[in-house]
Amino acid sequence: MNKLTLAVAGGRKTQSIIERCVTSPKGRRILVLTYTRANQDQLTSRLLVHRPLDATVDIQGWFGFLLGHWIRPYLPRRFPGRRLTGFDFPGNPGRYAVGEHRFLDKNGKAYRLHLAQLAFETNEASSGSAIDRLSGIYDEIHIDEAQDLNGYDLEVMIKLINSSINLYMVGDVRQAILLTNAQEPKHNSYKGINIKKWFDKLSAAGLLEIEHQTITFRSNQLIADFADNLFDANFGFSPTISANTTDSEHRGLFAVASEHARSYLETFNPMCLRYMKTSATSLELPFQNIGISKGLEAEHVLIAPTGNMIQYLSNGKKLEPLASCYLYVAATRARSSVAFVCDRPKSLGLPIWTP
Repeated sequence: MNKLTLAVAGGRKTQSIIERCVTSPKGRRILVLTYTRANQDQLTSRLLVHRPLDATVDIQGWFGFLLGHWIRPYLPRRFPGRRLTGFDFPGNPGRYAVGEHRFLDKNGKAYRLHLAQLAFETNEASSGSAIDRLSGIYDEIHIDEAQDLNGYDLEVMIKLINSSINLYMVGDVRQAILLTNAQEPKHNSYKGINIKKWFDKLSAAGLLEIEHQTITFRSNQLIADFADNLFDANFGFSPTISANTTDSEHRGLFAVASEHARSYLETFNPMCLRYMKTSATSLELPFQNIGISKGLEAEHVLIAPTGNMIQYLSNGKKLEPLASCYLYVAATRARSSVAFVCDRPKSLGLPIWTP
């Protein structure tokens, strides 16, 4: 059975993978995959707490998975005489590159840009040998943050679904702000939050069982309601239910004037988030980009909103789906409070915090 759990932020998605690995019977061979290095490190450290395990568990990044299990063993089947020598992460073969020049640089390293396509074509050229080999190595494969996959990754997913391997995936399509390859045109209509349509398509075809988990163990109900309202009802998301019953003195949503941001930092020690490193440069705060904060949590969060976010907070003008995802990720890092720092805090229509 192939299963996908779509859980809200704070829904313990990664923990569900840990628990399955810990409780798997002796001799079970499991591969756990995720996109970011931070997630790989988190999975590794959390599993180490439970050592020894009855099951054999390997943890890999998505790119390492494609390189090691799909491309390296069978690349000569796709391009006779060529051997994989490494990974060219920043390289770009150019828009019009064809043949092996589309996939490999002059030193035989695979470009990240078309890595999943190369993996797919290598498997096809080897008459399915890559997926057959995987089926002999692992009984089940878990994919964390499945919403980050796009392009030819989805073709790889189909191969896994149709194999003898049990596939388990977890994710939250509202956190689809990182993509394995944002420039890949393949399956462009399923990119970002629209990957929900891809999952629904697989479910309708009887290829994937989808479970929806709507309880957050992190954010209180005020924050959960704010995050839910970021998305149009047409997406069909069920309301989030908070299991956080902690009665913090500072809870809810607030606006903070720019001149009071430093005082807010000193008072609550919030996680400070911004869209990118060129945002809110006038504020001397320990910012990190929203994309890097995925998987993290804090008691309090202070956000430097973009202009579009300020408009949404001020007059309810709906954000584009990607911007909604960014704000969703930022707000749901918080357990107790979310504050927005701006020059005109009254315009946000939120309670204003002052020192």
